[in-house]
Amino acid sequence: MRVLVIGADNFVGRPVLEALTRTDWATPLMLSETAGFDAAVETADSIVNCTMGRPDDITEAAQKLFSAATRLSRPPPVVHMSSMTVYGSVRGTVDENAATPAGGGAYAQAQLAADRLAALYPQAIRLRTGVEYGPGCQQWSGLIADCLAQGRLGDLGSGGDGICNLLFIDDLVTAILESLRRPQLGGRVFNLAMAAPPTWNEYFNAFGKALGAVPIRRISRRRLSAEVKYLAPPLKIAQMLKLPLPPPITPSLVSACRQEICLDSSAAEVQLGVRWTVLGVGLERAAAWWKADRRR
Repeated sequence: MRVLVIGADNFVGRPVLEALTRTDWATPLMLSETAGFDAAVETADSIVNCTMGRPDDITEAAQKLFSAATRLSRPPPVVHMSSMTVYGSVRGTVDENAATPAGGGAYAQAQLAADRLAALYPQAIRLRTGVEYGPGCQQWSGLIADCLAQGRLGDLGSGGDGICNLLFIDDLVTAILESLRRPQLGGRVFNLAMAAPPTWNEYFNAFGKALGAVPIRRISRRRLSAEVKYLAPPLKIAQMLKLPLPPPITPSLVSACRQEICLDSSAAEVQLGVRWTVLGVGLERAAAWWKADRRR
C-alpha cells in the first residue's frame, strides 16, 4: 500500500512515516517539491492528513486534498487527523455523535472546517485527537516540562481542575495505522484520548515528579493571570523569533486547564483495537525525551 503522508515534517507525521517504514504492508510517500500535489494524491493508494500549524494551513490542506481526491475515478481512503477542539466548550462526557458548534477561536474554526470537509468525503476516517503528549510533542510535553522545571506551572488550584484528555503519541500513531488497515470504516469518526484521564493538576504533578521538578509549586490565580497578561505576549514573539527565552503560558493553555470535557474514546478501542499507554509509562518516556533534548 502506497501511503501518502501530508504533514510528514511535524511531530505526528514523522513517527507515522517511521512506523509505516517498519511495516511489511506499506510504503510511505511524501509530498515532493518537484511533483505536483494532485499527482501525489493520484499516486497514493491511501492518504494520511497530519497537517498542523496555522489555521490557514489546516483549512487549505483539507480543501486541496479532498478536492483532488474527489476528482479521481477511484478516490483513495483518507485518514484525517482532526481535533477535540471541534466540540467547542461542551461539558461532560462527549462521544462522536455530539454536536460540533461553530464557536471558538481561529484554530478551532479551522479544525472544524477541515473536519466538515472530511465528513463530505465518504472514504475518510476522522480522528479527533485529545492532548498529544510524549517524545517529540513540544506543545503539551516540551513546553509544559520547561514551565514545570522553572516553577511557572504546578498546582493551579481550581484553575487546574479541568479534564486533561491525554493521548500518548504512540497511541495516536497506532490509531492512524489501524485506520489505514480498515478502509471499510470510511465515513466513521473516532475520539482519541486515554480512558479515565487525569485533571490538569494531576498531569502537572505527575509530570513534574517524572521530571524531577519537585517540590511541585502552588501557582496562585493572580500569578498565573500576570503571566498571561504581561509575559505571554513578548515571550510569544521571542518564541516566533526563536530567541533563547522561556516559553509563554498562553491564554489557550489556561483555558484548557479549566475545560470540563471528557472524550469518550471507547469506539476506537473496539473498532480500531487501540490500547492506551499507562500514564506513568508515557510520562517517564516524555521526561526522558525532554532531558535528552535539553542536554543537546
